[in-house]
Amino acid sequence: MQRLKTILCKLTRAIFRPREMAIVVVAFMIIGLLRYVTFHFDVFNPVAHATKGFSTTDIFYDMMLASPADTSSSIVIVDITRLHSRDSIASVLEEIDELKPTAIDIDVVFEHPKEPEGDLHLMGVAGTMSNAVFSYKMMDPDHERGEFTRQAHSFFAKDMEVTEGFVNVDRRMTRDIPLCLEMQGKTYPSVIVKMLETINGKPFDYEEHRTHPINFEPTVFRIIPYDSIQHYSEYITNHIVMFGGAYEGVDLLYTPLGQMHGINVLCYALKTMLEMKQQIECTGILYWVLAILFAYIGACLIMAYKDWVLGMKESFISDMLRTIFVTSIVVFLFMALFITISFICFVNWRINFDLTPTLAVMALTTTAADIVRISIKHLQKLRKGENGK
Repeated sequence: MQRLKTILCKLTRAIFRPREMAIVVVAFMIIGLLRYVTFHFDVFNPVAHATKGFSTTDIFYDMMLASPADTSSSIVIVDITRLHSRDSIASVLEEIDELKPTAIDIDVVFEHPKEPEGDLHLMGVAGTMSNAVFSYKMMDPDHERGEFTRQAHSFFAKDMEVTEGFVNVDRRMTRDIPLCLEMQGKTYPSVIVKMLETINGKPFDYEEHRTHPINFEPTVFRIIPYDSIQHYSEYITNHIVMFGGAYEGVDLLYTPLGQMHGINVLCYALKTMLEMKQQIECTGILYWVLAILFAYIGACLIMAYKDWVLGMKESFISDMLRTIFVTSIVVFLFMALFITISFICFVNWRINFDLTPTLAVMALTTTAADIVRISIKHLQKLRKGENGK
């Protein structure tokens, strides 16, 4: 019994370390202060926009770029970047439709009539395509009410029964795809939702989960030039066609893989929703419990290193190991270890855990340790002074 008590006491001392706990608390306080200052003072607005919503998942997708990307076997892009005539666009759509694709996403908004003959041709083609989804934009957001106030449709949408979906995404950093948005108390589905319904032939419940994270696992989507449809017919028949500008300079979005054209983002979003790989998302209370636990483990590892080098005999090597430069390298290596473990879990088991708070605490551990040490030192002085009186 005494031996069990001894083991439990040693285990308790090993797990519950008051100094490391205090360091983690101080590190989180520093993070909270920096976050408050960054987001509440205009001078720091660029920093706030750059860091808002940062996730270590972005790092994981970037790490995946080192491996060869797979080519999508179901989704292709027909590029019309250099095609501006509506009559020609209608002809290309006819050519694609004859090859019987599974579905066509037309990522172009023909907002106003321009060419009488071309407009009539386009309307005629739009009226015969049963598996096409036309794009429109939700416009003029009312941020207070959390909805939009108007929409920009193709000029023929009101007079014809065409399937439509909006193409709005977060242009600051696109990590999620909105599945529905509000306007005047009504919910409208996105182009991705309408494509899913067209492909699967059944309604899609988009109101339960209004947004969905995009799986940016690097993928190559074949780009077929508008004037080579017949040459690449095998990639159009029974395939999903994304029809739009693949090289539009004004349609670049920021993503975890860097800048990407809007139509490519839609390809990734549709691929994500079609595959529906079950990703285990750590959120809520469980997330913060694990984040604090991992931050505590990281702080313990860093402080164990500092205690080890401080306990070494005085020498050139020990002095070098105590320098800020070497300590920073050690902290970086511990952070890299955490990222590697999390990356393995993400790739192999689809466990998505954002390490950002943990890594931030580890980066601030030595600073927080100095604050704790100085605070304890001065508290002890105050107590001695009070006892002396």
